[in-house]
Amino acid sequence: MGLSKRSSVSAEFNMSSLTDIIFLLLIFFMLTSSLTSPNLKNLDRPISSSTTPSPQNIALSVTPEGEYFIESELVTKENLDRRMELRIIEEREKNRQKGIKTEVTIVLNLDKNEPTSTIVEIMALSNKHKARLILATDP
Repeated sequence: MGLSKRSSVSAEFNMSSLTDIIFLLLIFFMLTSSLTSPNLKNLDRPISSSTTPSPQNIALSVTPEGEYFIESELVTKENLDRRMELRIIEEREKNRQKGIKTEVTIVLNLDKNEPTSTIVEIMALSNKHKARLILATDP
């Protein structure tokens, strides 16, 4: 007697619902990452009337508490020189690979009540590594 199964189980997997979820997550992360600011803390930056846009390669932030951040990485004052040197070398290598001949720009974000000595130290650091320094201001 030839008995056979009436229904066969299909081993296929439908990927359409999984790709929908992945695309929704991708869109969500793209939107939220574009809304984040390079500043970790809300700084009361100096006010300026000029609105000259500038290229930003490296963001250096100094908080009122005296903490130093390169992009979002907390750096001690003792390690600041070495970490900036490595970051500037990395940016120069990226520019060289892309064929861009612009110099590396450091955007300094700090509180308007920050002592002048801190600004002068960072200026000396940028001059030492032959990088351009720009002070970020609020319009």
